[in-house]
Amino acid sequence: MPSIIRIYMNLVFLYYDNPKMLETQIHHWNAYKKTLGHVPRIILVDDGSPKTFAAHVVQRSKPEIPIEVYRIKEDIPWNFTGARNLGCFQADEWIYMSDIDTLLFPEDAKKLFEGRPLHKQQYYIPKRVWLPDLKVASVGNVNLLFHKDKYLEVGGYDEDYAGFYGRGDTDFHHRLKKILQRVYRDDVMIRVVPPSLIADARTRGMKRDKTNNIALYESKKAAGFINPVNPLRFSWKRVL
Repeated sequence: MPSIIRIYMNLVFLYYDNPKMLETQIHHWNAYKKTLGHVPRIILVDDGSPKTFAAHVVQRSKPEIPIEVYRIKEDIPWNFTGARNLGCFQADEWIYMSDIDTLLFPEDAKKLFEGRPLHKQQYYIPKRVWLPDLKVASVGNVNLLFHKDKYLEVGGYDEDYAGFYGRGDTDFHHRLKKILQRVYRDDVMIRVVPPSLIADARTRGMKRDKTNNIALYESKKAAGFINPVNPLRFSWKRVL
């Protein structure tokens, strides 16, 4: 039976000074070809890391699979909505969005991408668990599988949230829910790595004050989550 998935599957990951976590991701990405029978397109966005550039980590790791690396030239605090937009703009068709601290093992990638037919009028949320004990985590708004056409239809991620912590992913999730059916994939497990296992798994050294973005979110909610405009409000370049 021919595989459902083709090269149109794109995996977008964000990076911000997470070299050890990225090395761990690359280890798992290397196994994709054997399990899936091909390599999905991996798009890595360096969100302006000031210390250890993602491209340098990729080059010294000598990955066995192609990895595209894009770098935002400005170090804008909490610019994850902009970084997600940059990754999505490079992608085509189906997009799996993730932060760097969450592992999608090859066998779970096969289930998510090939286990069931995918429908453009749906978006998919895998089951999150914590390593090392696989304790079930809360349902998140970050790790989603959606079609690029629908990403564009809702205007992408809102970069008004950049500069302060929080709420940007929740805003995007609400706009997806307005036009798509949400499907939970409890048969697909994604594993969240805590800093107790890999010290740089999460972004460090920046305040997580949500005050500004909570107020911004509430104003956008009151307005009905109107599609954002003017994406990619920064300079960037492809580095690998």
